[in-house]
Amino acid sequence: MRSNLLKNALEAGRKYIATGAISADMLRQEIYRAWERSHLEGANPRTLQADKLSTLDTERLLERQSFLIDAARPYLRVLSQAAGQERHAVMLSEQNAIVLDVVGDEQSVHGPEAVPGPGSLLSEGVAGANGLGTPLAENGYAEIIASEHFIQGFHPFTCQGIPLRNDKKEVMGVLSISVRRPEVGQRLKEILLCASHGIEAELLQKRLEEDVRRVLASQPDDGQALEQLHQDIVQAHHAGRLRLEVVSRLVAGNRFEYALQLLRQAEESIQLFRRRAALWRDLASLEVGAIQPISLTDIVRDLVDLLSTEATIRKIEIFMCFPEEVRVQADPRSLSRRLFREFIQAFDLVGKGGAVRIEIHKIAHASSGQVSLIPMPAPERVQSAPIPFTMTLPIGNYNP
Repeated sequence: MRSNLLKNALEAGRKYIATGAISADMLRQEIYRAWERSHLEGANPRTLQADKLSTLDTERLLERQSFLIDAARPYLRVLSQAAGQERHAVMLSEQNAIVLDVVGDEQSVHGPEAVPGPGSLLSEGVAGANGLGTPLAENGYAEIIASEHFIQGFHPFTCQGIPLRNDKKEVMGVLSISVRRPEVGQRLKEILLCASHGIEAELLQKRLEEDVRRVLASQPDDGQALEQLHQDIVQAHHAGRLRLEVVSRLVAGNRFEYALQLLRQAEESIQLFRRRAALWRDLASLEVGAIQPISLTDIVRDLVDLLSTEATIRKIEIFMCFPEEVRVQADPRSLSRRLFREFIQAFDLVGKGGAVRIEIHKIAHASSGQVSLIPMPAPERVQSAPIPFTMTLPIGNYNP
């Protein structure tokens, strides 16, 4: 099947050079789109190597993009390690498909048939369909196999790439891997996707560090608790990266079954970090949102999850009593910040060995929902019955 695909792509390339016509029936749909864009933007199929910026312009670009390069470098090494002894090159570009960094075997990076290095221009308009320019144009994962590359100089390679996005969903660049054998690319696909999520988490983590400094300066009352919470959630990110490093060694050693299990765990750790980081940023923000129907139950569950490490460190148990989902009208940011402060106060009150009971229920006659935090101090800390925190909010309308 794949051999026919490559023969068709090779024949489509010959026909294009001879007539200027692109044979849609001989190419995969996404490759046809890439060739059509390459043609319209003036790419030359006879090109044997990519154009490059000047040495000075490359140095300036690398300096401007140092934030992305530093975030991505550990994951480039992980992908390279997973490729083992295969000819390969892991590549990073910025948002215009200009190469920023390359990691791979000696021949692929520095040999006579080396892949394009830093400063190389790999947008489709310059270099045709390829593992950096095409994912940008397609706005998602793309694979280009051997003769599916628009220009002849890239035919020895099979390339896969995926855009990298920041926390605002803006494209920051592309992570790509090029190999000589298509079956190797398939083996590395899931690691490539997980590594891209890891880089995005790394970018988010660097931004969180900036946020922590801002919070400490502007919110002295909440700053210490938020800083500690930040340290807790970063552990999920570190766990994901460590698992991915182990996965790369297992794949290089052909231990695929166990590697896939760890890869799923690495992805879960990364996604957990991203969810917790998003909630942390809401807690650290001073912005006020809009009043809207929200799930009070979900808000509290997310906070309990976020504070689970802190509760474990303090040896505090949390009991949740949620008979049913309760939706209310509220500003989710303001509500989360209020509940976070109440949780921290409850933790301080109950002390080591204590517990906090959380109850959420509807008050039917009042058309409202209620959340209560009931401190249950450790026996040695009980001096008088603690006063529960209770918040009542109007019921929110919900149309599923």
